[in-house]
Amino acid sequence: MSAPDSSPSPANSAPPVATRTDKGVRGHELDLHVTFAQALPREQALAALLALEGMTVELYAPHDQPEAPVPSARLTGPLRDAEATRTALTGLLAADARVIEVGMHGFLRSVTGQTEWMPWRKNAVLPRSKVDDVSFEEGVKFILE
Repeated sequence: MSAPDSSPSPANSAPPVATRTDKGVRGHELDLHVTFAQALPREQALAALLALEGMTVELYAPHDQPEAPVPSARLTGPLRDAEATRTALTGLLAADARVIEVGMHGFLRSVTGQTEWMPWRKNAVLPRSKVDDVSFEEGVKFILE
């Protein structure tokens, strides 16, 4: 998938906004779900996920309690470097993560910007020590526990 074009069109000279511009496309994105061994304070959870830079991070914590500990997080984005991602996964599993679900998830983004995620084609459960066996095959979710 190519990078979105954020330059303004000639008909609209307004500055680009900080929203996704890849509407009406389909493809695969790296999708990670990290369940922490114990709920972490927000800052500590974000610090634990820093090794996975360039990803969109969604912390799963109660909406009505912004300072509540974070039990898990979801990260999505392009797979830039498979080896660097495996290294980051190994670090998370050695430190803060209890379970990580990772794979190249299929999606369809409508012209309105709504993302529909496709079902996983296959799930593969691996021991925590087998991060090197994560192949980032499209539609396959690896569960490291």
